[in-house]
Amino acid sequence: MTVFSVIIVLINFYGIKQIQALSCFKCMTTDFENDLCTDPFNPIDNRLEYECQATIQGKNGLFPARFCVKISGIVVDTGANLNRSLIHKSLYLRTCITENIMDSTRSLDSTGHFRLKNFAGIDGEVKVQGTITLCTMDGCNRARLFHRDVFLILNLFCFLIIYQKINH
Repeated sequence: MTVFSVIIVLINFYGIKQIQALSCFKCMTTDFENDLCTDPFNPIDNRLEYECQATIQGKNGLFPARFCVKISGIVVDTGANLNRSLIHKSLYLRTCITENIMDSTRSLDSTGHFRLKNFAGIDGEVKVQGTITLCTMDGCNRARLFHRDVFLILNLFCFLIIYQKINH
């Protein structure tokens, strides 16, 4: 067995580190009458941000996202200074984040009441009844991961090299 063959076996045994380039859809409700971020979701109308980056609290700059997030719900209350006409309106937010905001629940989704501050240009706070969902796959909906393809192509390439060496 050649050194090259040993390397191929080790790569297959330990695998290749997954390429982390999480891509997430980014949109939010800005027009309650014509909301393109609503469900059913249409990816044609919305931007998929490749290699999505987000801020980390207390740090400067942008960092690779670890989660895509979808927040959806209905406004059930507003802050004292806000227009009460927002009550019963549906809100949607799809973006990427760097930290698991669901650590306390040990789940990747949570349903209930939560507050959104300064959402979609609304100065103040709205109380929402809805769902927060996290995921770790590209786009969280209909996007494909490509790390498996890279691994497959590398394996096929190595197989062809070994095959050529054996047959010549």
